[in-house]
Amino acid sequence: MPSSTGSPVDETFEDVPFDELSDAESVDEDVVPQQKIEIDNKIALERIRDTIKLDSSLPWTETLAVSYPETIDVGVDDDLNRELAFYKQALHGAQQARSLAAKHGLPFTRPSDYFAEMVKSDAHMERIRQRLLDEGAAIKRSEEKRKEREGKKFGKQVQMEKLQERERSKKEMEERLKGLKRKRKDALDGPQDDGFDVAVEDAISDRPSKRTKGAGPGDKKKLPRPARDKKFGFGGPRKRAKQNTKSSTDSFEARSAGKGKGANGPRAKGGSKRPGKSKRVSARSRT
Repeated sequence: MPSSTGSPVDETFEDVPFDELSDAESVDEDVVPQQKIEIDNKIALERIRDTIKLDSSLPWTETLAVSYPETIDVGVDDDLNRELAFYKQALHGAQQARSLAAKHGLPFTRPSDYFAEMVKSDAHMERIRQRLLDEGAAIKRSEEKRKEREGKKFGKQVQMEKLQERERSKKEMEERLKGLKRKRKDALDGPQDDGFDVAVEDAISDRPSKRTKGAGPGDKKKLPRPARDKKFGFGGPRKRAKQNTKSSTDSFEARSAGKGKGANGPRAKGGSKRPGKSKRVSARSRT
């Protein structure tokens, strides 16, 4: 860079790592950052490895070293095959370590009576438990409210059906009364008799005024003709059915005693009678 006098001046700049720059220092936008070249010194790495390598005579229980026998050659950008190679390597190492541990008698499973310290405290787990209980109670309440809403809807539907049924019955009764009035028009013009009142009551109570025998479900079955003749007789005049005839007068066969009659005929008028009240009281006082 030329100076004010015209003679060039050499300026030296010292490289400063980017991480060591403070927030107060500004960086020129035109500055090109220099990239540090990494050198893979294989000989130095092997020498360091030999210095920290364990003795091969040590038993496996002291090192617990497990290596993968195959070489993994997978592209860096191939995520699927790279993860699959990691999975195979880990699976092989776990199986080999399990067999070696069983061979050397080294326990590798947790005993049944081992109680490890929990990661979360009891208070934290109690809060989680209470939260789960609250969520379950909220779900139960919402379900009950839903059922209650459905029940109200069903109740309203039943109520509407009842109201519609009442309306239908009211219309039927009005139609029945109108028909009765048309039939009894003459009776309405004149004085109303008891028959018309009975017919109106039958129409209001929704029952027919005349019922045929055997029409209802509760009516008795009609008896056949021979059974009715045997029970009620053949009809006709029975004015002199018990009048004596010549054959009954000439017959001296014993007749069965009727109701209220003794073996020798009607009960005598002078039989024993119950004494009066005064006699009964005096008889009780004497005893």
